[in-house]
Amino acid sequence: MKSGVKVTADNADSIIDAITRLSGMDVLVGIPEGNAAREGGKLNNAEIGYLQSTGATVEIDGEVVTLPPRPFLDIGIEDTQTRTTAHLKAAAELALEGNAAGAERELERAGIIASDGAKKVISDGDRLAPLSENTLEKRRANGLPGEKPLYAHGYLLRSITYVVRK
Repeated sequence: MKSGVKVTADNADSIIDAITRLSGMDVLVGIPEGNAAREGGKLNNAEIGYLQSTGATVEIDGEVVTLPPRPFLDIGIEDTQTRTTAHLKAAAELALEGNAAGAERELERAGIIASDGAKKVISDGDRLAPLSENTLEKRRANGLPGEKPLYAHGYLLRSITYVVRK
């Protein structure tokens, strides 16, 4: 007895390939090694980003200071979660259709949105722990603009990106 189902195209191999490729990929948002270099400092952008995100007690110019946590990455990723989730879902759907290139493109889009969200947290500056009066005085003495945390020169902000890795 026949089931009545007629196979017109068999794309099982492309579906399996796409799902395998997608399941072996990660979207990482932060400051990768290639963007970490920083002019004239002892620490690179990745190290500074970590210390600022988690908070730390560090020595700066011979003075021990405690940095409050300023989790710009966490906030930015959370802010964009609805939009990034839509792209991750689209990536899974494209993988199920056997479209590996389309799935990877959706992962890239999710990375762009999430990294832009983290940058926005820094550029807005209004949801991060404020700068100490001591830091503000040093900024003014050095002719640096503004009172936004994590934004004196823009080095940290410009170093934030994403990678889709296998």
